[in-house]
Amino acid sequence: GIEDLRIVEKEELLDLEPNLNDTAMCALLAPGAGIIDPWEITIAAAENAVENGIDLHLNFYVEDIERSGDKYRIMGQDTEVEAHHVINCAGVFTEEIHRMVASPPFSISPRKGQYFVLDKTAGSFFHHVIFQCPTKAGKGVLITPTVHGNLIVGPDAQMIGDKEDLDTTCESLDFIRKNASMISDKIPFNAVIRSFAGIRATPNTKDFIIEESKEAPGFIDVAGIESPGLTAAPAIAQYVREILKTMRGGLEKRTDFSGRRKRAVRFMGLSDDEKNRLIRKDPRYGRIVCRCEQITEGEIVDAIRRKAGATTVDGVKKRVRPGMGRCQGGFCEPLVLKILARELGKDITEVVKDEKNSYILTGTTKYGKDELSSKEECIGR
Repeated sequence: GIEDLRIVEKEELLDLEPNLNDTAMCALLAPGAGIIDPWEITIAAAENAVENGIDLHLNFYVEDIERSGDKYRIMGQDTEVEAHHVINCAGVFTEEIHRMVASPPFSISPRKGQYFVLDKTAGSFFHHVIFQCPTKAGKGVLITPTVHGNLIVGPDAQMIGDKEDLDTTCESLDFIRKNASMISDKIPFNAVIRSFAGIRATPNTKDFIIEESKEAPGFIDVAGIESPGLTAAPAIAQYVREILKTMRGGLEKRTDFSGRRKRAVRFMGLSDDEKNRLIRKDPRYGRIVCRCEQITEGEIVDAIRRKAGATTVDGVKKRVRPGMGRCQGGFCEPLVLKILARELGKDITEVVKDEKNSYILTGTTKYGKDELSSKEECIGR
């Protein structure tokens, strides 16, 4: 049912992507395909939910779930919540969460994939997402430009035992490099600025699991969402809504629901006139915090103060990109820490990287706090 797909023969293929190897014979072109920022769409959905009255509990580690009458008690380390319905979309941990209410009819295995991220100098090296022919292990190693102008290469696919193992390995990265060279031997791997790993939730059912538990009424599993899970996410949400609608005998549509989200400023993309007007209105947009990505203090403050705003260094990074550039936070991270501490009313040692106990600072060493503050102000200027 997908329109406009066509086979591109060698001459046109190398016209479209001149950095492909000459051994490339032909390709299936999907002109309707596109790329997005996965963090942006997820954070936008969270912000919109909170703006419409949803309570968001961050760092809520679920220790147990108990059925009490027609409700579930979801217990965390410090608090608990009650719910008539539970939607279990805990990724690689959906099986463990399901086990808290009933025996799971499926199993989830972690499959790790590793990637290279290349600097923006390599971002225009390819203009399309380039796939090799798929294998039983998945779509294989691919090359894709990003919406922010970088290039990413990967992943591999390796079944592992530890669902929290995000280490990268020389063996896997070498495998990716060799396999990507089958697409192009001109990839500038000397422009790599980062490597990372992600874990996919691989179900034994070989398909998405989206259904109400037969043993636990009101408990809905959204499990085993492998690729193309991000693409399918809006449709999955609609499907789950229909399950809820059937369970509840209908849903009432809110008349005050707002589907709009306040637009975030992207300072680097503004014209000089727009930048000057914005700086006159709010001088914080005139203070560059991240040199690599040209991110301003104004953008970081907005990311923290928004609904479902950033509370950690990685939270800021995924919203407005300080630390995503060539120096990977070497210049800007101390300033981001300081801004977070100020905006959240915390001591700078209380600001964490991404979750509880992922501390960055524990105290001062060579410099006292006054001297440290003075040095940071100099860096900021």
